[in-house]
Amino acid sequence: MSDILVHNHLALIFFPALLLSLGLTPLVIRYSIRLNAIDRPNERNVHKKAISRIGGAAIVVGLVLPLAFFAPLDRTLLAFLAGVFLITTTGFLDDVYRIPPVAKFAGEIAAAGTFVFLSGLSIRDFGDLFSTGEILTGRLGPILTIFCMVGVMNALNLSDGLDGLAGGISAIACFFLGLFAYLGADWVVFWILLALLGSLFGFLRYNTYPAYLFMGDTGSLLLGYTLSATAVMLVQNGNTGIHLSPATVAGVLALPITDTLLVMARRVRQGKNPFWPDRTHLHHRLLDIGLPHSVVVPILYLSSGAFGVQVWMLRDEPDWFQFAAVILLAALVHGAVYGLQRFGFRWERGEETVPSRTGPAYALMARLMGKSVRPAAGAITVGIAVPVLAMPVVPPVIGGIAMAAVVFVAALFPWRAHRSKPSVSYGLMWFACLCLLALLQATPGAPAWVPTYLAVLSAIVLLWVLLKMKYRGHRQIVEISSFELLLLVIVLLAALVMVPALHLDERIRRMLLAVSLESVAFLLAMKILLRRQPHRNSMIAAGFLLALALIVVKGFLLTDKTRNIAAAFAGTSARIGVSAPAVATDRRSADGSNPVILSPSRSVY
Repeated sequence: MSDILVHNHLALIFFPALLLSLGLTPLVIRYSIRLNAIDRPNERNVHKKAISRIGGAAIVVGLVLPLAFFAPLDRTLLAFLAGVFLITTTGFLDDVYRIPPVAKFAGEIAAAGTFVFLSGLSIRDFGDLFSTGEILTGRLGPILTIFCMVGVMNALNLSDGLDGLAGGISAIACFFLGLFAYLGADWVVFWILLALLGSLFGFLRYNTYPAYLFMGDTGSLLLGYTLSATAVMLVQNGNTGIHLSPATVAGVLALPITDTLLVMARRVRQGKNPFWPDRTHLHHRLLDIGLPHSVVVPILYLSSGAFGVQVWMLRDEPDWFQFAAVILLAALVHGAVYGLQRFGFRWERGEETVPSRTGPAYALMARLMGKSVRPAAGAITVGIAVPVLAMPVVPPVIGGIAMAAVVFVAALFPWRAHRSKPSVSYGLMWFACLCLLALLQATPGAPAWVPTYLAVLSAIVLLWVLLKMKYRGHRQIVEISSFELLLLVIVLLAALVMVPALHLDERIRRMLLAVSLESVAFLLAMKILLRRQPHRNSMIAAGFLLALALIVVKGFLLTDKTRNIAAAFAGTSARIGVSAPAVATDRRSADGSNPVILSPSRSVY
């Protein structure tokens, strides 16, 4: 499949999924009141007010419609969609009517069985998990596949205990499974995961702490079904020419799977029903040692990302080695939490205090820092605008990336709810800033001074932030929310995992890592600027979007005449000693091939 067609599907599947999920979620909240699908507080829940529990309905629509309209419907995709219908019906009935557990399990088995028998895919072996030879499933393959899929469904269902937890873990899993699918040219799996990722981001806009609604069983069972079905496709679909070990794909979901197995084993040991709900899951135990919700979810995001990175690094190792590594990492994660509980550790969060003023020099600096907010805001705005305005010509591919960033940030940004959703606001402003810095440095022909200029500017901003923290407090700005961390984790995974996997230019990896660090300084500065004046959130976000929109204009709307004028301006500036970007009139290198930074080639590992 051509790269152009793949990139078209990126836009035709991801963004409709994002916008559908985003637009339907408020309607779901209102409709849930009529259905009385409300989750009320009890002794197990951590929320303190009644909240809608059918948010997963928006995820379903965002997943299904783009696939139905824009993806070629083959046997595998039709089988997948048939299972989606059954698992969604089961979850919705449970959210609204609280059906018996037996009926719920029957629906899960029906969904998994429909997918297995209609697609013809099942697990033929579990690999060489114990260094004794491959464990073949034989005629039990379909039954064992259904069993494993139902297990993953319940693992994701039980992990949905905190705001944004199941959605964020699933988004990280989509990244790794999607990367495997892309490298193996398994486009059905890639499109499914792409649609799911878009739907999840639209949902997380409302589900991030403090949540407006929950995904409920409609969403959590769908996540488990989708991730398990795509895992089966990746392992057993022989059309891609590659073979992934079951231990490899299962390791991506090791955090919820091992948590569920340990909880059930603990209940059986205590003589209880293994399916009886309690507060012994990993997220509950982290809460019990005093960690706040805003810390627990990021910890579990990082843990899930660690499993994914480990799986990726060890993907070519023997199956038994991968399996042992997953077990060891799971033992470290769960054992650390158990050890903290066993030794009575308690997280104590101190109150932030403004530093006491001692001495005239200290008092002078404190007054100067107190009056520096407006000048700093203006300096940062002008400082970022300079390199944007200094770029007269932008390749269309850079304009396309900027357009995607504008749509993503503008759609998700809580324009009317920035006060109640500061974490989402900060995360999206940081992402817009990161995209802007990256595009300024990734553009071929950009002024040579831009990387150094941005590095110096970010260092100055960071120095101002540190001085503000020393003389005026603001120490809580270093706390990172779950949504901010999710975006940061995905960006870092793109730099550390995806860039080497796709054999892109090493400069791209270094550039992404550099702008990630540089943009953090701007994020901390924005938190200081907005802390006492949150109404500025929209203004700052709009400023970043305008800068990105200017790159879009330069990439798509400049006519040949204006490009020639820009080229002449660039040449004149160069003659008088002013750095200016070279004009990229030809997108190809000397040998006729596309430059790596603009059109990276894809390689099957």
